[in-house]
Amino acid sequence: MLNYDESILRMRIVDPRAPFPVLHQAVRIALFDEYAARAFYKRVVESFGPRPPFANIANAEERHIAALGGVCERYGIPRPLDPFPTETTVSPSWLANCQRAVAGEVANLRLYTYLLAQVPNPDVRRVFEQLQAATLENHLPAFQQAAAEAWAQERYHVAHGIPPQQAYVRHGPLSDFIERALAQLGPQAGLLGTLLRHVHPALLAGMAVGGTGAYALKGKLRRTRKEN
Repeated sequence: MLNYDESILRMRIVDPRAPFPVLHQAVRIALFDEYAARAFYKRVVESFGPRPPFANIANAEERHIAALGGVCERYGIPRPLDPFPTETTVSPSWLANCQRAVAGEVANLRLYTYLLAQVPNPDVRRVFEQLQAATLENHLPAFQQAAAEAWAQERYHVAHGIPPQQAYVRHGPLSDFIERALAQLGPQAGLLGTLLRHVHPALLAGMAVGGTGAYALKGKLRRTRKEN
C-alpha cells in the first residue's frame, strides 16, 4: 500500500500545487526521511551486530521520529506509512555502509535546510532545527570517523595481502584494539610506527594473545612466590 503523497515523499520536494498544505508535506517528508535512516541503521545492526555508531544512532532516530510524531499530533497531520523495513538492503562491506551513512546524513542536513525554508511555524521550525543540529553535531561526525577508521583498517589488511573483508574478523578485545590503533598510525608515529604497520595482522593477534598470557603467567608466579 502506497502513501497518498508517495511521489512527494520519495522526491523529498514540497509541491505547492498538491492538495495538501505545505506544512503537512514538509513534516511528512521529514518523517519519511527519518524512517529511511532508521531502517538502514537497524538493518546494519542486524547484519553486523550492535557496533557503534550504527546501534546508538538507530536509537537516536527513534527519538527523531517521536519528535516529528508530536508535531503530527499537534497539527493533525497523518503519519506516512513506513515502507523501508521491507525494502532496505545493506552492503556486505562495513566501509561501504559507513560511507553510505555519511552520504545520508549530509543529505539529511540539506533536506532540513530546504524544509526550514518552507515552514514559517516557530514550533515546527524549532523541531527541524534541533534534528538538524543533532545530525551536524553528532550523527555525521560519528559516521565520518567510522568510515575513516574502516578505510584505514581495510588498507592495513590489503597491504599485507589480506582481503579487505577480513579486516573485521574478531581476534579478541586486546588484539582488535591494537590492530585498530596500528591501522591509524601515520608518519608522525616515527620508526616504531613504521615497523609496527608492517606487522602481519595474524602475527599481531598472536603477539597480543601471547603477551597477555605471559603477563598473566608472571603474575601467577609472583603470587605463588609470595605464598611460599
